[in-house]
Amino acid sequence: MILARMRGLTYAHSPVADVAHAPSGTSDEDWSRTWESFFNLGHGEITASELEAKGYPIRAVPKPHRFFPRSKSLHVVAHCHKVTDHHPDEWAAIAPLLRERYLLSTKPELAGYDDGRVQVAVHLRRGDVGSTGRFSERFTGDEIVLDRLRKVIAAIGQERVTVRLFSQGAPDSFAAFTDLGATLHLDDDVFETFHHFVRSDVLFVAKSTFSYLGGVIGGNVCLYEPFWHPKLPEWLMPEDLDGPKLAKAIADRERRTR
Repeated sequence: MILARMRGLTYAHSPVADVAHAPSGTSDEDWSRTWESFFNLGHGEITASELEAKGYPIRAVPKPHRFFPRSKSLHVVAHCHKVTDHHPDEWAAIAPLLRERYLLSTKPELAGYDDGRVQVAVHLRRGDVGSTGRFSERFTGDEIVLDRLRKVIAAIGQERVTVRLFSQGAPDSFAAFTDLGATLHLDDDVFETFHHFVRSDVLFVAKSTFSYLGGVIGGNVCLYEPFWHPKLPEWLMPEDLDGPKLAKAIADRERRTR
């Protein structure tokens, strides 16, 4: 969608077809269809199958960062990260449209979001990542996140903040977070977790496209964890927690959502 906007092309939607982590007993096809209806990215768009049926020639695009579009052709692109990762402003530009479509379908009911408190969601990636071994580059240690969380709580005020931690594992592993007042959400329903990311006022983005996309759609105050996808222009870096940017961002968020 972003590539099409940047190149002045018409986006042709292909339904989501390959989503990892299908639950036991759920087929890959059903799992993909569930995500398709959850995000509604194809709402109002022409589909790739429609153009194919009209006889448009199909042209595979192996390198989307260096291709020349042809007229009346269906360009098939698998991944555009080499383009979008250089244009985080384009993510910000498309965010309102993604949010609008996301809200077209029924979302999980979440309790505790209308009590006037500042809602903080912390995504701490565990389960498929660890401090060593495969995917260890996606791991962030507890102390790093705890230090940032203390600063956020101090900026908001303990009496005004609700903190929810989303992760995987045994509750004992997260005692330091519950000591700070966090409520644990471990191994929760994936759609409910994502909707928490979207609805929160402040989101700790992990090295994960899962919470990254939650921040894009949510338009919340996002605390960015540097990884391969760049931050959106308004997102905060870890060093921003030591200055006035955090308090200003939270105040601006509260004004927008009153």
